[in-house]
Amino acid sequence: MRATHQSRWFISTATACMTMFLAGPSLAAEDILTMKLEHTTNSHALTLPKVAITRVFDDTSSLTLEKSWYWQEGVHENGWPKHDEGFVNYSFPSQGLGEDNRWSLTPQLGAKFRSNVTRALAAIKLGYQGNGWNLSGRYRYEQETTHKTAKEGTAGRIDLYASYDINDEWMLLYNPHYHFKHEDDSPDFGTGDRDYLEQELLIFHKLDAKNTLFGGYIQRDKNSDQASMDPGQRNSSWLIGYQHRF
Repeated sequence: MRATHQSRWFISTATACMTMFLAGPSLAAEDILTMKLEHTTNSHALTLPKVAITRVFDDTSSLTLEKSWYWQEGVHENGWPKHDEGFVNYSFPSQGLGEDNRWSLTPQLGAKFRSNVTRALAAIKLGYQGNGWNLSGRYRYEQETTHKTAKEGTAGRIDLYASYDINDEWMLLYNPHYHFKHEDDSPDFGTGDRDYLEQELLIFHKLDAKNTLFGGYIQRDKNSDQASMDPGQRNSSWLIGYQHRF
């Protein structure tokens, strides 16, 4: 019953976000289209196309809607890619801190939707704007409901974002993230452990004021040795992407 109530709440939230997204052009400062393509390095490699649209409002708040799919080698040999995940995230207006507002505090709310799992997300992000560089940290709380069993679990994620402007056209971003379980009785992660660490290194090339190319490498933790597919292997991935502002 509780799982059903949460599912309805998630659907209502997503619907409200979509309405806000479609009805709010007069409030928007700009829209950003982001397209990504990942390919993992494990034996049964995944190919994951992702598309996201972000509306950035004049008060610095933003709303993101993302959809991802996948093919897996040895499983999906042809045809349209399979549904993987829907994602919605709202970032509240950033609160400037300090005399020069170099510090900022940004609350976030969101949800992820898969065929077998729904996750509710709440986060807080603290950032510092330097001269040609940025450093920020984010804690995200995740509540997960498995549809078949209605079993619930909670997890946390801590991100560090460090970016450096090489020049006006090139930028580097390093993003390590640490994942951990909040309670003792929920199932382990796919790694077979209660926590794991992943790292992302991306480089961005600004073509002009509206168009940016990016790419990089995501180092993921290993699968559990008892995993049904590719046990003990890393699902690390190479990534390329394109971003357009309009």
